[in-house]
Amino acid sequence: MPLRSPTFNILLFSADSEIQAHYRGLFGEQAITLGQDGLALPKDYSKRGYDAVIVESKGPSPSEIGKLFATIDPAHTLLLVGSRSVLKRTAALLQSAKTFKLDTPLSNGAGQSVCLESYLEHKVGDFVKGMRNGSGRNLHPMLIAAVERPLILLTLRETKGNQIQAAELLGLNRNTLRKKILDLRIPVKRARAN
Repeated sequence: MPLRSPTFNILLFSADSEIQAHYRGLFGEQAITLGQDGLALPKDYSKRGYDAVIVESKGPSPSEIGKLFATIDPAHTLLLVGSRSVLKRTAALLQSAKTFKLDTPLSNGAGQSVCLESYLEHKVGDFVKGMRNGSGRNLHPMLIAAVERPLILLTLRETKGNQIQAAELLGLNRNTLRKKILDLRIPVKRARAN
């Protein structure tokens, strides 16, 4: 299987120059390939590895769309058929999905993964915007506690409540971990040995 490019590759079937310009503006000239000759897939389709095939619904017949569905593997490529307004709204969603693509995939067995740093950057960005729009203050301790609590909980669950193993896994002194457990009000349950 060829390595995927870090760019988001889109095959676009739309004669509307405004839609074409909209997608090129969001994803760049190199990321967009315009479909030619009805709904025929280009010869380099399997080599290029398109992430999405997008079709404006006003042009093709249902039978042409059915043939297209039959030739695209939905496990590897998004197929979107919609009106002009749907295609414009979807562009923003695809743009946000582009943010989570990795330059090199991590092996998690599922074939897809998300870089933790990118994911956290996105989620923390939303959190900071929400707090800025409200009357938020002291974001740092609030955010650290929000991340630290589930991290400790999950580590304790993984070590079956063994605080010494959890402290070692977290890279903390066991007394520091015990203090955090108390401060964050984390319930401690130990798995009983049979």
